[in-house]
Amino acid sequence: MKTLKALLYLLSMSAVCVACSDDDGGDDNDGGNGNSNGSVKLESSVPVNGAADVAASTKTIELKFTGDVNYASGATADFEGEKVTLSNFTKSVSNASNVTFNIPTSLKRGSTYTLTVPDGFFTAKSNGAAVAGFSVTFTTQEPTNPSEPTAYELVTPNPSPEAVKVFEYLGSVYGSKILSASMANVNWNFDEAKMVYEATGKYPAIATMDYIHMYTQRADWDNKYWVIDYTKMDEVKEWAANNGLLAASWHWMVPTEAGAIPTSGDDKLTSSPDKTSFKPSNMFIEGTWENGIMKTELEIMANNLMLLKDAGIPLFWRPFHEASGNTNAGDGVNAWFWWGREGAETYKKLWRYVFDYFQEKGLNNLIWVWTTQTGYNYKKEIADDIDWYPGDEYVDIIGRDEYTLTVEQSVNEHEAIREAFPGKMVTLSECGSVGKLSEQFNAGATWSWAMPWYDYNADNTTHSLDGHCHADTQWWKDAMSCENVITRDQLPSMK
Repeated sequence: MKTLKALLYLLSMSAVCVACSDDDGGDDNDGGNGNSNGSVKLESSVPVNGAADVAASTKTIELKFTGDVNYASGATADFEGEKVTLSNFTKSVSNASNVTFNIPTSLKRGSTYTLTVPDGFFTAKSNGAAVAGFSVTFTTQEPTNPSEPTAYELVTPNPSPEAVKVFEYLGSVYGSKILSASMANVNWNFDEAKMVYEATGKYPAIATMDYIHMYTQRADWDNKYWVIDYTKMDEVKEWAANNGLLAASWHWMVPTEAGAIPTSGDDKLTSSPDKTSFKPSNMFIEGTWENGIMKTELEIMANNLMLLKDAGIPLFWRPFHEASGNTNAGDGVNAWFWWGREGAETYKKLWRYVFDYFQEKGLNNLIWVWTTQTGYNYKKEIADDIDWYPGDEYVDIIGRDEYTLTVEQSVNEHEAIREAFPGKMVTLSECGSVGKLSEQFNAGATWSWAMPWYDYNADNTTHSLDGHCHADTQWWKDAMSCENVITRDQLPSMK
């Protein structure tokens, strides 16, 4: 009986061994070169097949195989209808079983993508056997929309109907569209907007002006950049008649000292805190020279802005920008402009004073934009900059000025600002040398609008974006062809 039992046991073990040898190998491998019979298959991927909420900034798909692989000569894979050749793949230098696929296009938020690899695209390094085809499908994160309000109300009491329509429209597309915008060359023109049109065939949705030279309206000066007649409205009205929106900054120039009288150019006028004895706190003290300057300049500015109101033109109004400068950065550099030289409390008092003054003047066509300062550590800087914020009842939109930032950095700043100022739309109020607008949007930086600064080197005669110091031809072509960026011709009527 023992002999029979032993024989039966040996026969059963032989059957098991035969079954093992007939199996395709499963997870058994031959020291990293595939399975015991030389077959190799996909083991995992990043993103994982079926993954959701994948960042739209994702640039690669990482593939891991059960063994080392080679590329089949001439084979092509497919990524959303685009044929992907071997040149789109790079092999890990440390392990041939790990392969990185470079995504050949910018991903869009809220979209599903599939990489399809056919039979034989990869072959087993050990014996040349074809690796079975496979696919990797994933879905990107949904567009970020503000969770606080779905409708926005202006802080100006009894705002003009035109301002209400513009603001309501802005709120309706916020999170799903970015308005394109350009900056005037120095002050009061459409030179940059025209260059964008000549390069792309489309005008930006918003043209931005600057009242920087309002103080210097003197007929005896021959510098066309300094002698600006801000009451000249022909081009402004034409822009508005073509459905374009308008924005304006105010680099407020003040005398370098009491009694200083400009004689030419910017002589004895400045906005820099280290070039003037002008003290912002004295503006609120009757009888001081600073108080006299403030009253005179605000009266002139109110009259200029009233020309826009009377023409039925609403204005994105961004005065006193970048107030804190690098005050909070800890690098020993103080405010960049005189309106920030005496700190946050004096600055907020000035903002609120001007806000109230313009309300008394009946300027209900203004949409107030406040700029949180650019920072090197965005979370810390934005947190510190809250001290400079005039308050929700004085600000409609939060702006951010960015220069020389990657797409990832722009996304980080955008998210940090939204967290710090809930309930307010966030705009890229100035930018230069930043990531493409399509890539910023797809990665999550869904600005209300984005405005590159003007080219310092442009002379208004070349009319070319080639070599632009902040946003060149390629940057603008990307922006104006992006389906999530609004151009002037796409704006609805605001009348």
